[in-house]
Amino acid sequence: MVDLPRPSLTLRFIRWTARFHARPLLAYPVAIGAFVLALVARFAVDPMLGNGFPFLTFFPAILLSTVVCGRWPGALCGLLSILAAWYWFIVPRQSFALDGTSALAIGFFLLISVVDIVVIDLLSQVTRQLEQSQERSQALLAQRTTLFQELQHRVANNLTLVGSVLAVQERQLRHNPEATAALREARRRFNLFSHIHRRLHDPAAADQPLAERLREMCNDILQAAEADQVQCQVQAADLVFDIDRTTVLSMIVLEVISNALKHAFEPGAAGRIVVNLQPLDAQQLELAITDNGRGMPEGYDSHRSERLGMKILSGFASSLRGTVELRPGPQGTGTCVRVVFPA
Repeated sequence: MVDLPRPSLTLRFIRWTARFHARPLLAYPVAIGAFVLALVARFAVDPMLGNGFPFLTFFPAILLSTVVCGRWPGALCGLLSILAAWYWFIVPRQSFALDGTSALAIGFFLLISVVDIVVIDLLSQVTRQLEQSQERSQALLAQRTTLFQELQHRVANNLTLVGSVLAVQERQLRHNPEATAALREARRRFNLFSHIHRRLHDPAAADQPLAERLREMCNDILQAAEADQVQCQVQAADLVFDIDRTTVLSMIVLEVISNALKHAFEPGAAGRIVVNLQPLDAQQLELAITDNGRGMPEGYDSHRSERLGMKILSGFASSLRGTVELRPGPQGTGTCVRVVFPA
């Protein structure tokens, strides 16, 4: 189920007025009612106005009738207003007599009314078209979001299925310890990928800060590896990424921490891993993942490495249009994996 944004006050008003536009039997009585109210109001203020401002209260009635009821009901309200103002409030009163000044006033009011009715009608048409386009866009967005969520759900299920198949194969190869260990590691990774995939594509976490996402993922990795003795600390600036970059960064963190748990620490030994994502400058960001483990083998060159893990990291870094390097940690202890990519 997709929650669509609540319509704005303007949009709700447009939808309300559409009821009158689509129902002439309702629109015309409303326009006549607006004229009657304007006429009553003009009589009420007549002692204060005298012979001046004969159209004062009629002008708002015409505008309101056109906005709410449409072009032709607004035109009817305007015609009735001209006749009423001419008969009751233009000298000589209670007469349709006309002199030059009166003709000029009526003509000017008629011109303004026609222009306003035409402009309001055009704006109403454009607004209704925009409202219809917005409704279609929301419907398409809801459909695409539902399909995307279903796709991600199926992908996660497929990953879980692969993990189940590997578990079956692992039980069948108990006589081969090396094959069993390899299948167990592959199954663990598939299950972890499935869990992280669900978390990354959870609509409820769309606005979740990146630091919190990485922190939850690190906890998942440590729990999956049963590495309770290792602590993982996440330090990330307040950054916002799209789902593609968030996924790639998460995969880099997953790969590096998994390798660190496997190679950096002695079995059962305590350790610490720090994930730090900060801007280097206005154009570049740096992801640094540092452990305090045994460090890199002597003479190891990350740029010439043919190891699978390094190839995976290089591929992820390339998708971010960045670079990756391995170097000793602070004070020459441990290992630091450093990824630099455009902001």
